[in-house]
Amino acid sequence: MERRTKLTQIDIVRGLAILGVLMVHSTSFATLEMKGTSLYGVYNFLNIFSKIGTTTFILLSSFVLFYNYYPQPLTAARFKKFYRNRLTYIVVPYILFSAFYFILRWYQNGFEWNISLMWPSFFEKLLRGQAYTHLYFVFISIQLYLLFPVLLFLFKRFRWLAAGAVIIGVGLQWAFFLYNREYWHVQNRGSWSLSYFGQYFLGAWLGIYFDRIKSWLIIAKENVSKSRVLVWVTLWATWLAAGISYVTIFYYQRVHQTRFHNALYDGLWDIYTMLTPLVLIQVAFLLGGRMNNSFLVGRLRHLGIVSFGVYLFHPIVLLVYRKFPLNGGGTMAHHMWYAGQFLSALIISWIVVTLISRLTSWSWVLFGSVPAQLKAADQPTLSNEISPSKPSASA
Repeated sequence: MERRTKLTQIDIVRGLAILGVLMVHSTSFATLEMKGTSLYGVYNFLNIFSKIGTTTFILLSSFVLFYNYYPQPLTAARFKKFYRNRLTYIVVPYILFSAFYFILRWYQNGFEWNISLMWPSFFEKLLRGQAYTHLYFVFISIQLYLLFPVLLFLFKRFRWLAAGAVIIGVGLQWAFFLYNREYWHVQNRGSWSLSYFGQYFLGAWLGIYFDRIKSWLIIAKENVSKSRVLVWVTLWATWLAAGISYVTIFYYQRVHQTRFHNALYDGLWDIYTMLTPLVLIQVAFLLGGRMNNSFLVGRLRHLGIVSFGVYLFHPIVLLVYRKFPLNGGGTMAHHMWYAGQFLSALIISWIVVTLISRLTSWSWVLFGSVPAQLKAADQPTLSNEISPSKPSASA
């Protein structure tokens, strides 16, 4: 049975991705309330350029799954363990946090405390990933986990499907976009996995062929050649152009009420969010060599390990923080208040998730496999492989 080398750099990518999530959520109110200030362009940039979290986590999830499972034989026992772990480490936290946020919202809205009213509403929101605004990501992940064994079987059975995974994924994604726009009119399109097939299938392709293509992806002295440098420069230039263009159209929409065709929004978003994980993987491998002797890089990896818990918990911090808005004060005070949102969401969530995961034996019901991953990170010499039976918490 073939096992592949553990890629601890993926934790760094997760750390960068969760920073993006926190930045988007921390600046969302600022994009509405800080119009007219000299730094509005900065808020718009931080809010839009940071929209990389969900798509990066989806790509990483697919990458890790196919990286681990593709070389393994397909057996009923392996898939039984796969689903048991996802039920334990993903579905259970999803249900618990959905219940918590649903009750919190019910209380905020002043609704009647009537179980006959609450239960149907909760069940409907649970099945749509709508108990709170950020839980759609976990709902998408569950959909993709259900699809994974089927896709794995097809990719192993038909190698041409694996080779053309990126084209197939983008094609299916855009077919959904176009048919939904013209005929289906599915609400909350972003809560359905078809909207992310491009990113998911790219992750699958990377996971399957990583050993073959890593010299073309990873920036390192031993990989330098004219053709590879050209690929790296093209990747970064295209990524920056797509990201800046995506930021720009939102700036004109928000400031000047300019509307662009939906295809432009979708196209720039798709290019930007498919290239971003590749850029972050390159950054992670550049930083990875300093993982053991750089405090900041080590903390970034730690943040990546606890990112699933931070993702689930951080809206609580933002909710409490926003209960204490500034009354008066100059523009600079408001800038500092918004900066405090980001720092509070990051630091408090990070500390709470870490402490609960380390100090309790039941934290898996809240944060999935985060406690086990923290323990494994404390003992890096015990295993040199990614265990196919342990799901990534962030994935």
